[in-house]
Amino acid sequence: MKFYSVSGYNEVGKNMSAVEVGDEVIILDMGIHLDKIVTLTEEERDVPTKELIDIGALPNDECLKGKNVVAIVLSHGHLDHCAAVPRMAERYGCPIVGTPFTLAIVKTLLADDGKSGLVKNLCQINHGETMQISKNFSVEMVHITHSIPQASIIALHTKEGIVTYACDYKLDNNPTFGPKPDYKRLKKLGAEGVKLHISECLRVAEEARTPPEYVAKIMVDDAIDRAYEDNTAVLITSFASHITRLRNIIEANKGRREVIMLGRSLDSYVNAAKECKLIEADDIKIYGRKKTISKALEEVKRRPEDFLLIATGNQGEPNSALSRLARKEFPFALRKQDQVIFSSEAIPNPINEANRYILKRNLYEQGARIMEHVHVSGHARREDHRDMLKMLNPQYVIPNHGETERLASFASLAMEEGWKLGDTVKIMSNGQSVGIK
Repeated sequence: MKFYSVSGYNEVGKNMSAVEVGDEVIILDMGIHLDKIVTLTEEERDVPTKELIDIGALPNDECLKGKNVVAIVLSHGHLDHCAAVPRMAERYGCPIVGTPFTLAIVKTLLADDGKSGLVKNLCQINHGETMQISKNFSVEMVHITHSIPQASIIALHTKEGIVTYACDYKLDNNPTFGPKPDYKRLKKLGAEGVKLHISECLRVAEEARTPPEYVAKIMVDDAIDRAYEDNTAVLITSFASHITRLRNIIEANKGRREVIMLGRSLDSYVNAAKECKLIEADDIKIYGRKKTISKALEEVKRRPEDFLLIATGNQGEPNSALSRLARKEFPFALRKQDQVIFSSEAIPNPINEANRYILKRNLYEQGARIMEHVHVSGHARREDHRDMLKMLNPQYVIPNHGETERLASFASLAMEEGWKLGDTVKIMSNGQSVGIK
């Protein structure tokens, strides 16, 4: 068995890994680097794939050149895990495996990029199912909780042993939609013997367990109730892919205001969720393009206290609906004491933090009140990772989805639990490979 740390080992995002057994390779995730993408205009994104690789927006998969790739398996539908598929999957000509919601998102990405021909390669798998891919690989999807529906821990079954890929997850024992993690299956995999475990490490330095989504639901309920008391305009922003959070926001409204959604990514993710029967939002209007958003805000301007606006842009992305609103590019501008609720946290990197600062400054200049941190993370913290290691008890551990400091923090946790640095726990960089014996 050989493992390839293709991308996502020097940064948060741009996730892509690969496992080789015999003469076959399976790719795990194929994501973009959101930092690099959000700084580009639509024209700048419409360049050859090689140029996007060269600027670090897409994974550099040179280490897989000439390999016999038999499948691309996607852990979930976040863009830093699946959005490179339209640009990079074609060269491999193999099945693209994912859960129904993940593939619904990929279909939208393929259509947006003019690559709908690749839809024929999509292979749906449900949680609890195992798919035989080739002579060397079968793929199992294990249900796990995260900040997007139908996230999975991927279990690769090979003659050389089981590989588990946990990128991304949290251990949520009180989810507000869907079941708890499949602890029974995870423990059974551990009992069967896991050869290699690959794990995200975004929040591994935080000495705690991640709170459940139920906590966020209470915070959202309270924030909206208090905001409505002032009879002002109320806008809430969260991750468009966090369908459970959107459900909780809609429920917290309790029918008191007309809910409208603003932003292209909300349009994409909510429609994919409706297709998969994960949300009931037929009575909610979604405006995805700048012109349609402007038209909707003409009506909001006349009676803003009658609406709850849900908008994209919680990371301060310059082209998002919220950033444009903060720059007064729409007919409706926030007024003094209007309220903006951030049901999110900034993804920890310099570009997001800078964008978020600019967004907040623009909102404050309009006199808006800002409520931040109405949120719980979708990522495991240190004690969650410890619990996962104890359940799976893998022979080897490789951290991913982070720069060196986060990888090292995960390695230190593994060492606390008995793994040895450089031997059974390995810190890798983009484009490297290692034999697993």
